[in-house]
Amino acid sequence: MQNYLKTMTILFRTQQSVLAYSMEDIKKYDLNFTEFSVLEVLFKKTTLSVQSICDVVLIANSSMTYVLDKLEKRGLIKRYKDKTDKRVILVKLTNKGQKITDEIIPKHYEYMHDLFKVLDVTENESLQTLLKKIGYYADEKVGN
Repeated sequence: MQNYLKTMTILFRTQQSVLAYSMEDIKKYDLNFTEFSVLEVLFKKTTLSVQSICDVVLIANSSMTYVLDKLEKRGLIKRYKDKTDKRVILVKLTNKGQKITDEIIPKHYEYMHDLFKVLDVTENESLQTLLKKIGYYADEKVGN
């Protein structure tokens, strides 16, 4: 049992270190982690509902409203009602938002690649598999 606690401590410390490393780059763009995460998911998916963004970024809808307000005020995103379901709010990048994400997202990926290049391809795949295994099992245990 003691060994699992050590693994958990290593996992949490690694997560903190990787997040700190990532934030060093993100703050260069005058964004916080959540704002960057929203822009990144829209960079990949173009248009998403607010709820879909919440599901990917893993924050509550009430907190997401604040983040989206800030991004919209900066002219990076636009919100509008879905034509088929007026209850659904869709979010997409503006031209300005697209231009900025086209520039910063690839740079950030390169920055993060520099961290993960310490792993070879097999190690990276193994790490992904092991983390997913633990995550899925934890989700089962809590009923997600």
